[in-house]
Amino acid sequence: MDELSARLRRLEPLRGKALNEFLQDAYLRDIVERNLEIAIQCCVDIANRIISLEGAPRPRDSYESLMRLGELGTLPVEYARRLAPIAGFRNILAHEYLAIDWELVYTHLQRLDELHLFADHIRSWLLKRTIASGDNGIETVSTK
Repeated sequence: MDELSARLRRLEPLRGKALNEFLQDAYLRDIVERNLEIAIQCCVDIANRIISLEGAPRPRDSYESLMRLGELGTLPVEYARRLAPIAGFRNILAHEYLAIDWELVYTHLQRLDELHLFADHIRSWLLKRTIASGDNGIETVSTK
């Protein structure tokens, strides 16, 4: 959660950049690309950790990991359906870097609220899980 929050903080001031500025600035594109890739990977990693904690069946891929959180009730089902395709976008950033559609990257930059919402849902899940178990917190996962 801490890494996801850090990546979102880095991206947040950049989403105010105009598309033409974004397209013309290779350094800006690199910063956005890498931070989006890691932020999305954080979501997938968090999903896989929750799936493991819940003892749910192991997903086949990152898309299914995010969908599984909807099945488990960690995320609202409709939100999980809306979010899950971002796993494929992460794969493009990580593996098809020579064919990146920079306008699509910019579009995802403008949709950071979806990743902030993911973090909010996970914090709520952690709080409910902590209350239900009577623990004073899950020490391996930060809720900040």
